[in-house]
Amino acid sequence: MPLTDTAIRQAKATDKPRKLADGGGLYLLINLQGKYWRWDYRHAGKRKTMALGLYPDVSLSQARDGHANARALLAAGTDPMRAKRDDRRALLQASANSFEAVARAWMAERASLVAEDQNKKTLARMENDAFPWLGNRALTDIDAPDVLAALKRVDGRGARYTAHRLRSETSRVFRYGIKQGLCKTDPARDLIGAIPQPVERHFAAITNPPEVGEMLRAFDAFSGTFPVLCALKLAPMLFVRPGKLRTAEWADIDLEKGE
Repeated sequence: MPLTDTAIRQAKATDKPRKLADGGGLYLLINLQGKYWRWDYRHAGKRKTMALGLYPDVSLSQARDGHANARALLAAGTDPMRAKRDDRRALLQASANSFEAVARAWMAERASLVAEDQNKKTLARMENDAFPWLGNRALTDIDAPDVLAALKRVDGRGARYTAHRLRSETSRVFRYGIKQGLCKTDPARDLIGAIPQPVERHFAAITNPPEVGEMLRAFDAFSGTFPVLCALKLAPMLFVRPGKLRTAEWADIDLEKGE
């Protein structure tokens, strides 16, 4: 007689494991640890037992559906347990080859080649603007329109420069994936120019003496980090670009000549 939900709920464990049969080899194994769905079948001349879940996490109807699907595989000549292991292995492989997993692997590889702050900014862009939409997908399942949709979300909020950086970094993730044999193409490379270039804004130099004085007083009142304070005080004396000042070395400075 097929099982019912009431009979399953009322079934109590005893000192010895017992089975409640539902038909077709499907049964509920009851022991002191819990209630387990099992299916006994034969494949290639061998008797096997397949686990179909734990009751009540897997209901009676769900266990019957799983049983029916497994029997269909068996009828087609496929071992259901082997098919289940293959599906689990494929799922794990897809997870390891996901965009997020590969992106993090790429960032880990380049960590010794770039400043720590640069890697942190890249990770922040990925976590905010790429992983939510691309992170769980395998590289081979992502095409140019998918990447473009993520870039347009960023551009749509007025962060055009960030959109360009994200496209470049996404392209590097795919190139890393190609190197590792995880994909064959880089869809982000085809999107160069898809987002318009940011409009550059030029700021006029301060030449009015009162305004220069106000700027210098603002430098003196700066309350941020000491390196930035030093840079602010050196800038009006050296008249170099910020990048040059940031990378300056003592070998570039001659205190005796004032150069």
